[in-house]
Amino acid sequence: MHLSFPDPIAAALPIIERLREHHFEAVFVGGAVRDTVLGLSIKDVDIATSARPEQVLELFERCIPTGLQHGTITVLHEGETYEVTTFRLESAYEAHRKPESVEYITELDGDLLRRDFTMNAMALGLDGELHDPYGGVQDLKKRRLRSVGDSNARFQEDALRMLRAVRFIGIYQLRPAHHTWRAVLQHRHLMGFIALERVQVELDKLLAGAVPQRGLRFVAASGLLFHLKESLGPDIELAMKEAGQSALSTRLFERLHELADLDLRWAFIAITLNQPAETASYALQVLRFPNGRSKRIAAVVQMHFDMLSSIKLSHGRELQKQWVKLVLASGNAAARDWLQVARAAQVESSSFSKELLNDLERWLNEITILSLKQLSVSGRDLMKHLQREAGPWVSECLNRLLFLAAIGVLENEKQALLQEAAKQQ
Repeated sequence: MHLSFPDPIAAALPIIERLREHHFEAVFVGGAVRDTVLGLSIKDVDIATSARPEQVLELFERCIPTGLQHGTITVLHEGETYEVTTFRLESAYEAHRKPESVEYITELDGDLLRRDFTMNAMALGLDGELHDPYGGVQDLKKRRLRSVGDSNARFQEDALRMLRAVRFIGIYQLRPAHHTWRAVLQHRHLMGFIALERVQVELDKLLAGAVPQRGLRFVAASGLLFHLKESLGPDIELAMKEAGQSALSTRLFERLHELADLDLRWAFIAITLNQPAETASYALQVLRFPNGRSKRIAAVVQMHFDMLSSIKLSHGRELQKQWVKLVLASGNAAARDWLQVARAAQVESSSFSKELLNDLERWLNEITILSLKQLSVSGRDLMKHLQREAGPWVSECLNRLLFLAAIGVLENEKQALLQEAAKQQ
């Protein structure tokens, strides 16, 4: 099979040529080859070679020994970085994650045999010919994910491959080969050896796909997240089990792909599983989410449950007031994030109709002041005008004035605000 080189691979050809000029075998491998076969855009371009790491270092002026112990050198060329890795065999794996040692070899097929799945065990040569010793192309044509060699051995070597399997099934719309899926179910307990940071990265990649709901369905079916180093929490696990067993599970997440923002997809999942902000925050902490992302997701979830309470108690003008209070407390960004999630999460039983969400968005757009910094009076102004000493009353008064200005009852003008403050005393 002959392939045309997409631009990212074509840009790396000088590296292949340099290695071959010095009589080393060198080919493109990994995801770049797979995605070229599928006609998809390419991110990282990786190269495998018979040259040893020290020989690669000698051939290229600008190099970084990023993974020297495992035979990988990062070569810098024309502003881009390329991982160049020596053909290798791997020893027994340590803690079901990384090989204890590697043995350099000169045969490409031996190097491809150590890889996870057939679609990732293809190589592309300088002449554009695809080398596919383990049937990756055929598996892609059949929309099938199949391990290279023995599935049990591949997953016992590196347990993260099971989560990668679920990710690939979702992103590339594949179905697992029987023996590959059976091995996932048999060895899922090994997920307890995987760093939670790595789990989070894989789940992010899964959810970032074009059809994340498919990946979620296989995550639930695999049970992999019930075997992590730390539990995501009993409430989350119970909700995941119920969603996985429900005939409505596919429908629950059917509009998840409409959210372009990854963090909003996480918020969507928590809301759809009916998990409050505190429970969601705990799960995100277990998965080692950065604080900024965790707070943003939790803010959206909190606003959702606050709004659920508000619509049960008020409507019309009173609901608008409650909405403005929430916006002032949580911020404009959280409110707009929640509106996006609420629109995507709509199902027949949803508490938020399209008309209500339109009203909420209109009311949000009508708010002209969102913070105390925008208020035309300060605490010092209040104390001077009312001739009172500082105290908790200052903050309380400022926030009342902010609310009245935000709801449109009071103009954000200094004299009007001071007059209102005097009335409240």
